[in-house]
Amino acid sequence: MIKKSGYALISAVTSSVIEAIFFGYRYFIIFSLVLFFIIAADVIVFNKGPARDLFRIRVERILKDDHGRKHSPKEILVRFTNPTGRIIAFHYYDTLSDVFRTSGDYDGDVTLQPGQTEERKYSIESIAIGRYRIGPLILYIQDPMKICITRSILEKIDEVKIGPALSDIYTQRSERLSNFIFTVGIHYSRKAGQGYDFYGVRQYVESDDFRYMVWNRYNGGDGEDLFVKQMEEERQIDVYFVVDYGNGMNQGTADRRMYDSVMTTILNVSYSVLKNRDGVGFLILSSEMDYFIPAQKAEEPIKKLEKLIAETRPSGDFRIEDAVEKIRKRVKKNAVIFIITAMSYPENFHPSSPRNYQSGKPTYLFLMDGYDFVEQREDPVYRKLMMSIANKQRTYVQAVTHFFNGIGIKATTAREKDLYLRLMSEYRYARTLNIGG
Repeated sequence: MIKKSGYALISAVTSSVIEAIFFGYRYFIIFSLVLFFIIAADVIVFNKGPARDLFRIRVERILKDDHGRKHSPKEILVRFTNPTGRIIAFHYYDTLSDVFRTSGDYDGDVTLQPGQTEERKYSIESIAIGRYRIGPLILYIQDPMKICITRSILEKIDEVKIGPALSDIYTQRSERLSNFIFTVGIHYSRKAGQGYDFYGVRQYVESDDFRYMVWNRYNGGDGEDLFVKQMEEERQIDVYFVVDYGNGMNQGTADRRMYDSVMTTILNVSYSVLKNRDGVGFLILSSEMDYFIPAQKAEEPIKKLEKLIAETRPSGDFRIEDAVEKIRKRVKKNAVIFIITAMSYPENFHPSSPRNYQSGKPTYLFLMDGYDFVEQREDPVYRKLMMSIANKQRTYVQAVTHFFNGIGIKATTAREKDLYLRLMSEYRYARTLNIGG
């Protein structure tokens, strides 16, 4: 294929030849014709030789497996084989996502002798969870005069599924101070699920159990009244995380994405809730995806979530009304509902009837502040522009928050750094109300 610059050069030489013939410049005619034939010979030889041989190169991309974790390097091997009888020199590069930090020979120049096989290695390190494509791998070659270029594309696309980093999910392996603060003493009795706490004393009735008689109160009054202890039973609860996984969650910079930060925080909170012997469940929603993981008092739902987010990227749109409707249909037991959404375009939010937002269960809405995921620069003009946009966004978000608070749904704006604290604070408050079923 001739490049645009090549077409321009050929056009210039051809016009020079015509002009020289028309005006009768004898020596210029000779020079122009020689240059024209040199260019033509270069194009013909290139297309009949190296350009044709490039498509005969055998290329393989080899991955050990298609799973990995964030911040963990993953090695990739690329193998080139020259089955022709001529030397071939070409350039290659592998197409990679912008979330990968790359090192090694993911692009470069290769010269292969007849029958030679050469291998190149490089590694990728993802800065975000999700499923990402590797490829296509492109080979290209140019003629010596840089007039023509030919590309050969390895159409094979490999996918890698990136799960959360173990260093991010710290609550499953350590006893951090924050976990101690938020989980110690929440339960009312030492025997979870079957324990009782003393509530008060009342008069005995025939159906009461004699084991709870208060004998030191017997005949303590004017008559022979019997009294029993009135007990309060502890009730465990289920916590459901309803997560906006639409395009709005995909905002962020090359080093930090909103959905990655939110999901990591949710995993940490889930382990803290599970350690407190309560159940956790998940609902991952957008207009293009609908994943429901029922609550259990075990690690299984959390493991399913880790696998799910390693195979999924945010896409589509998110509507709170749709999320509430799915909560009504799927969550049968009494539970605490945490809805986390990016609310990227709050100015487009049009409130409907309050009934559309009532799930019948204690619901808490967290609106993520996107300013933490904006690229920070030293340019004062850029910073003022970003602050102006952020202030306008927060004004809209405050209006949305005011609406939900007015219909009985506690709504709040959460930053990247305080989302964990806000979730755990609301969970602790719900736990002290003993609202489980």
